[in-house]
Amino acid sequence: MRFLHVADVHLDTSFSGRSEAVRRRLRDASREAFRNAVDLAIREDVHAFLIAGDLFDGERLSFQTERFLLEQAERLGDHDITVVYATGNHDPGAPSTGPRTLTWPKTVRVAADGTPRRFTIHDHGGVPVGYVTAAGHERDRVTEDLSRALPVPTGELPEVALLHTQVHSSIGARDHHPYAPSELTWLCTAGYDYWALGHVHIRQELSADPPIWYPGSLQGKSHTDTGARGALLVDLSDRESPVVAFRPLAPVRWDTVEVDRLDDVHSLDDLERACLAEWNRRREDDPATHGTEWMARVILRGPCPLWSELRTAEDQDLLASELAPMLGALEVVLSTEAVHATLDLDEHRQRTDVLGEVLRLARAVRDGEVALAGVELAALAGAPSDDPASISAYVRSLLDEADGELAMRLLEGEKGR
Repeated sequence: MRFLHVADVHLDTSFSGRSEAVRRRLRDASREAFRNAVDLAIREDVHAFLIAGDLFDGERLSFQTERFLLEQAERLGDHDITVVYATGNHDPGAPSTGPRTLTWPKTVRVAADGTPRRFTIHDHGGVPVGYVTAAGHERDRVTEDLSRALPVPTGELPEVALLHTQVHSSIGARDHHPYAPSELTWLCTAGYDYWALGHVHIRQELSADPPIWYPGSLQGKSHTDTGARGALLVDLSDRESPVVAFRPLAPVRWDTVEVDRLDDVHSLDDLERACLAEWNRRREDDPATHGTEWMARVILRGPCPLWSELRTAEDQDLLASELAPMLGALEVVLSTEAVHATLDLDEHRQRTDVLGEVLRLARAVRDGEVALAGVELAALAGAPSDDPASISAYVRSLLDEADGELAMRLLEGEKGR
């Protein structure tokens, strides 16, 4: 059995807070990514097209998306490709909480609640090639473990489980609500040849034997959805040697670069060249396919002679607008909070006031001369784990270039008194 595994399409996301032109392009990009997935499924002659939840972003379903989805489903049906769709927390199956019900073609199978449904997948000649067992979200806040309700598979053909779930140990799980939570150890021993999961937007393999995968979001929604986005092409023809391959499909990508070499920046042109150089270095490490469009975030940090200009909204807007075409971006979001004036920090560390004490303490913590005690994980955003050594290393990394910012904030407070 061969199939395409997609998840977290989030059609009709509002993308509020952005210009109308950017919002329209991002909504179109989500549909374009889905169309690319359908094209790929047809081109690869797969038997099934699996959607692991959050096909829609919420209750609102535009007429354009309704027509689009039914057309794409018909295209798949015309090629004898069965669609199996398990609802998620953004598109629950209950009509009162999810998008309005569509009249799907007969080749589309929907699991709209927690009752497991087992579907037979046929080849183009009508011969069974495998089974897909799916459970969906009836409500937008499912707290029970739906994976426990799936029956033990007994067939001699490949068996696939389709579910929208937060696996506790998955990367990025903390960024998503713990809906339909499940345990990796249980999934590994449930007897399925492949788990097609959705909900966590980061593409990842949770297990190789059996393969348990999140494909990640089909098209990124925000600056947290970095990296190439697409679908997983899966071949279970040989149950002992499954093949899983990622295929990038998203026309718009999101990325963030940090620019911290600003000591010699003395003009707008200098600043733009520094940003472009860092962006180009990023593209060398992570090139995109031809025609990719970008949503870019540029974080400026560290000492800069132009720090005062970078604190004004007018200058920020101009820089962002001029950077967009230079980076090939639909939009550039600029962050300048970590920029500060060029200071002689060694001189300020010799002070006998609060500023000197803070700078000396920050350097001592950063250099590991002072041990951190009693710092809890909940107080830190982005700490990798609750291990004390990891927390200590993370805090030191935060302080690595924070001396200048600390000094500026204290000096500004001193001027205000």
